[in-house]
Amino acid sequence: MPHIVATQVSSDANRHTCQGLTLPSSHGHRIQLLRSVPFFAELSSQELTAVAGRLVERRLGPGQISFLEDEPCSGLYLIVSGAAKIFRTSVGGREQILALLNPGDSCNEVPVVDGGRNPASFAAVESTVVWIWNCKAIDSLRHEIPDLNEAIVRSLAGRCRELVDKVYALTFLSVTGRLAGFLLQHADPQAEISRRRWTQDEMAAHIGTVREMVGRALRNLERDGLIRFNRHRIEIVDRARLDSLT
Repeated sequence: MPHIVATQVSSDANRHTCQGLTLPSSHGHRIQLLRSVPFFAELSSQELTAVAGRLVERRLGPGQISFLEDEPCSGLYLIVSGAAKIFRTSVGGREQILALLNPGDSCNEVPVVDGGRNPASFAAVESTVVWIWNCKAIDSLRHEIPDLNEAIVRSLAGRCRELVDKVYALTFLSVTGRLAGFLLQHADPQAEISRRRWTQDEMAAHIGTVREMVGRALRNLERDGLIRFNRHRIEIVDRARLDSLT
């Protein structure tokens, strides 16, 4: 059966290698990018200069892990380009994706605020550039720039809403319902899954199940006329019926 192809997270052996995009790193460019991110949009030029002066840029290759759950706080991360995922791993090695991050998204605010360990792991899903502020830098900036605290609170609130929705889906929706929501969320305007290429293993990790269940749900959706396979792409045929499952 055709499937959506994805980049798999590689082993720990390739952590912290320098791969990825080459972006201008001038001070002016950093200020411009920071101003375009909702997280920092309300800050003054002077405050943005202070923020830019404390960031560290890192380039990650596809599948590269930057930090792991239960490690000491790795700081605040901001996606500049590419894409990444936040995930937890069970004792048996099963992965649950908690969030997908795109340019402008931030993550790891929880340990930055409470001083605890990383609550989840972070990996790039394609060539990705991230900006990082370590915990000491963020703590200093939060005291210097009170408005930054409000931005962090808003980001945490948004993340809480996402997790509440995920708990709802895991609790009340069938695997087919969760898969329907996943397909709708990642479909482009042409009703195709084209922004990323996913294996059934990756889809399973995102919706909290196993590959075999995803394969069965996809076959059922195709049989019922809600989706169809076009070579290596999944096309949504009946969006309304798909949405009714979520």
